[in-house]
Amino acid sequence: MTYNNSVLIGNWSEERLKNEYEFKLFLRKRDRRELLLQRSRTLFSNLLKERPLAISGTYVLYGFNVQLVASDMPAKAQLVDGKKQYGLAMSILVRERQVDYMQNITDGCLMTLSPITTPCCRNTFVIISAKDESIRGEKMDYGDEFLLRAENYGDPTAAPLYVRYTPCSSPASSDRMPIRLSAVKDSNCRFTTIPLLPCDRLEMQGSPVKTGARLIIKNCVADKSLCVMNQNWMQTFFGPECGVTCRNYIDLHGRFTAENVFTLVSDVETKTKE
Repeated sequence: MTYNNSVLIGNWSEERLKNEYEFKLFLRKRDRRELLLQRSRTLFSNLLKERPLAISGTYVLYGFNVQLVASDMPAKAQLVDGKKQYGLAMSILVRERQVDYMQNITDGCLMTLSPITTPCCRNTFVIISAKDESIRGEKMDYGDEFLLRAENYGDPTAAPLYVRYTPCSSPASSDRMPIRLSAVKDSNCRFTTIPLLPCDRLEMQGSPVKTGARLIIKNCVADKSLCVMNQNWMQTFFGPECGVTCRNYIDLHGRFTAENVFTLVSDVETKTKE
């Protein structure tokens, strides 16, 4: 076999045709908005679009948007302007590998705690009464059972999704993240609140929950408190975030520690105070 100039021309032609095919494929994906960059921009636009919190007054009201913020947990390890930043907001997570086929929240999305506390689509939820979902504008009391519904602003006709805790029937690893969005509305989606201090729990049972008050959020089925997985930080598509689960962290005096302390932020004034 002999090699001459025609062999080189053949290789160059093959490379040129390959480049032309890849360029046409790129243009077709761009026109269909299938490029990873375009999908990422769509995802950020859908989930990080700011949502103004409705001003509901001093108390948490059914039917309004709320944020679940772990106000006593440090948000960043580094100091900002010489001060430590506090506050982690419960948020919906879409992972990097899901970007190719998911640009909005869907059934099965994980829940995490994010240092981004600006109200947006991924960290605001509508608080719904477990007794009657049509209730709107009434005060929520300590001990009332409620649901947290995630709003799909990209597709208003989509089925409602609820924050759901899945109990483990057998021993599992400590870094398991059992809180996800679910289209199934069952008893595992029900949560309730109790005052933070033990001395106030009997007296304040049945009294309205104040906006921004430090309290304990419990899952009604597991009877465990919502908590921060402070040892389980991970790098996500939205930056470093940590896990969230239901577990009781109690000190020697029988008091809940900072991992279990949350606040319900439901109005602009409370958000400004923080």
